[in-house]
Order: sequence, then C-alpha cells, then structure tokens
Amino acid sequence: MNNLAERFEEDGGARAKQEFLQDVFEGLSASPKTLPCKYFYDEQGSNLFEQICELDEYYITRTELALLSDIGNEIAERVGEGVTIIEPGSGAGQKVQILLDALLHPRKFIPLEISLDALEASTQELEKKFPRLEVIPHQGDFTDKKDLKKLPLVEEDTEQRLVFFPGSTIGNFSPHEATEVLSNLRLLAGENGLVLVGVDMLKNRDRLLAAYDDSLGVTAEFNKNLLVRINRELSADFDIEEGFDHRAVFNEEASRIEMHLVANKDQQVAIRDEVFEFKQDESIHTENSHKYSQQMFVDMALEAGLKNVRNWTDAQADFALFLLRPA
Repeated sequence: MNNLAERFEEDGGARAKQEFLQDVFEGLSASPKTLPCKYFYDEQGSNLFEQICELDEYYITRTELALLSDIGNEIAERVGEGVTIIEPGSGAGQKVQILLDALLHPRKFIPLEISLDALEASTQELEKKFPRLEVIPHQGDFTDKKDLKKLPLVEEDTEQRLVFFPGSTIGNFSPHEATEVLSNLRLLAGENGLVLVGVDMLKNRDRLLAAYDDSLGVTAEFNKNLLVRINRELSADFDIEEGFDHRAVFNEEASRIEMHLVANKDQQVAIRDEVFEFKQDESIHTENSHKYSQQMFVDMALEAGLKNVRNWTDAQADFALFLLRPA
C-alpha cells in the first residue's frame, strides 16, 4: 500500500463514508430532494466525466485548455518566478500541467483532491514530468473546512502563491456559497498571492442545454452513476435502469443550468434502515452550474475581498479566466 492510501485509510476512510451516508440522508429528506454533486466522482464517475469532456457539445474543457495554452506566458509574467501553486479540487491534473509548463521555475504544487485514485495518478504523473517540482498532495474535500485547513497558510512573506481553481467549478455553488469559496481561496493565497479562476460565461441557452444533455447520453449516465454509487457503497436499492431519468434545465432567474434525476413512477428506495418515498415526476436535484457575465463575476469576487487584475476569454467569449488579488 502506498503512502497516500495509508494516510487516507488512517485519517479519513470511515469518516468519508459516514459523511456520504449523512449527506445522502439529509438530501433525500429535504424538500425538494437533493444530492451533493461532489459525490459524482468515484472511479466510474471520473471516467464518464473524461468522456463528457471529449463530446462535441461540451465546449468547456477544450475551450479552457486552449485558453490556458494561449495565455500561459502572460500569466507567468504576472506571477513571477518560484511560485507555489495550490489547486483545490485538482482532479486529474491536466490543466495545471499547462500552467506548470508556462511558469518560471515553479517551486511547489499542493493539490487537494477528494478522489484518492485521481490524486495518486496525478501526483505520480506530475513527479515524472516535473522532477524538480515538490509535489505535496492532500486528500480531502475543499468544501469541508476541516480538510481545507490541511493546506498550509503562507508562513513567509517571501513565498509567492497562485491558487488555481479551473473548470468553472465555482459555478457549482450558489452565489452566496461561491463568495465563501472565493474568500477561502483568498486566505490560501495570502496577502501577496494571486487566484486564477475559470468561469463559464452566459451564452445561448440551446448551447448550454446541449452541453449538459448530450446526444450520446453520456451525461445522463454520469448523472445516474451517482445512484449506482449509492447502491454500491451505502447498500441502497435504487432502480437504475427504469426508476429515474436524467433531465437538464436552464433556470433563467438564477442564471444556471440544473441537472436532475426525475422519478419515472411512484416508488420506494431503501438505504440501510431508511426508506424514501418518490412520487412520479419527483426530482432529485443533483447539480447546479451557474453562468456569469464578466461584471457579475467581478462584483462577486469583490464581495469576497478579491479584485480583478486581468481576465481573458476565448474568441467566442464562451469561457473566461480571471486573475484576482486581495483587494
């Protein structure tokens, strides 16, 4: 067993499963019913998301990757030499590799990732590709303050930090929650640090809906895999094949795409010793993806104590990267 697995087993395996169970019970007891999107990413969910990123309809990942490649040198000039990069929710580490290639002699990379498999794989790849880079991985959930405190705060005035938060992950939170997340990123960056955030921009509604309800049904499988995971890990009996359908809608008032799992019939679902009732057409709300105009995001960042230094978009203004510093 490797060091990361040993650390996870000692520090968090049982706790993580208990929190998963508690979150599922709380979400399915609420009205309307919800499930946290952070639980999408077991091994199969991560594989399905990688497939989503390759779909014609899903423009987000390829647009951000191209944008990072285009502006990497400009980011490097603004950040300076010998920077420490922190990435909450680091995933497979594909995007940070583009950043590391562009930066001048980056000193440390500190990823925080909830998926142990993704953390192990990305750490090994980065250590091979960047042998002079000190990689300090942390297993945990960046939305959990206990896990966030595992990441070291700035100890020296000379340490320059860049907190990297790509993928429009900020869009998964309500504006109030997103402001809190940005405030936490500001603390991680320190008074002299910078924060680089990826943001999906408002655009044609049909394009947005297609990105979250693709013609091949991969996003539907990704959404339903959350129920597969609950069945496997929490001894539930969701009817995966016929019980629920994937649905994506655009909520105009809230400026967000919503993903739902909608019951096809009246049914009962047992999870451990609890039984949950579902009426036909009742929804489990699984994910939000808020979309922003430039001004909307700049205003929200300022509420979190961060001011916009520079922002970039692709030619179609589909996606933006915002470089922020403490106000």
